[in-house]
Amino acid sequence: MWLLWAMRVGALLTPIVPARAGYWICRVIGLVLYLLKLRTRRAVLDNLRHVAPQRSWLWRQRQAARVFITATMNYYDLVRLRSVDRDRLTELIEVHGWPHLEAALARGKGVIVLSAHLGNFSVVAQYPATLGLQAAVIAEQVQPPELFRYLARLRSAMGITVLPPGAGSVLPILRLLRKNGILLVAGDRDVTGHARIVRFFDAPASLPVGPVVLALRTGATLLPAYTVRRSTRKSVVFVEAPLELVRTGDEERDLDENMKLVARALERMIRVDPGQWSVLQRVWDRPLAEVVPQGEAIGQIPPELAQYPVEEATRG
Repeated sequence: MWLLWAMRVGALLTPIVPARAGYWICRVIGLVLYLLKLRTRRAVLDNLRHVAPQRSWLWRQRQAARVFITATMNYYDLVRLRSVDRDRLTELIEVHGWPHLEAALARGKGVIVLSAHLGNFSVVAQYPATLGLQAAVIAEQVQPPELFRYLARLRSAMGITVLPPGAGSVLPILRLLRKNGILLVAGDRDVTGHARIVRFFDAPASLPVGPVVLALRTGATLLPAYTVRRSTRKSVVFVEAPLELVRTGDEERDLDENMKLVARALERMIRVDPGQWSVLQRVWDRPLAEVVPQGEAIGQIPPELAQYPVEEATRG
């Protein structure tokens, strides 16, 4: 609840506090949280150990501090987007690889943008809506509910639809893809309970199957893209070529092989700047030496999608 009140206070102060001072305060708050939140810091350091096992203890500590600062700035930017930067969003974002998105939209089956919690993910996700494109983003169902609703209002400031994970969002997602819309999802942490164990960096981890299942069952393009900060306010977006999904007709095999493609794409993104990977929860919850069968399932295919044959979900 303290985060909700902090953001509300920030929203009141943002119009009168200079941006430079605001981001300086974010750095201070981020460093304080890094020092005080011991359990969270251990989780972040464990994540960094998997991402860059060859790097030194000191390097990981520095990057962990940057993760806390990045997360703090991201919340601040959400507040600024609603009150200050709303009309300047396109000026604050530089995009590379936009033709990949245009080509994906030209197919007419919708686009699933696969990303990681890298850089200013929540704010940059607003970009398609500013260009008049129909878009939605899956947002983690944080507690308490009042905080989720407040964050959803901030994230929808530019017209993007914010959907929680779960069964209630399946039909809106299918309608969006049927209309050739854009769905933005973060694939680097499972928040739905429907995941596969896949090798991620140096060890097995649970990654959500939703993006792959949706792409296989709707024919939508699965398009990797990510963003990194170049300064406190400005971000760069990199849109990659679409993933060439394996489609053999064997759903289990296809899911396993395509989850490997997803894992490799996420690894490429995170390696760009691990200090901007603002995941504050432990991603790897299994020992490094534990042997896990490739493709071990947790929750299997979401039952809300299992009723749809491959590439049939958006027809009719």
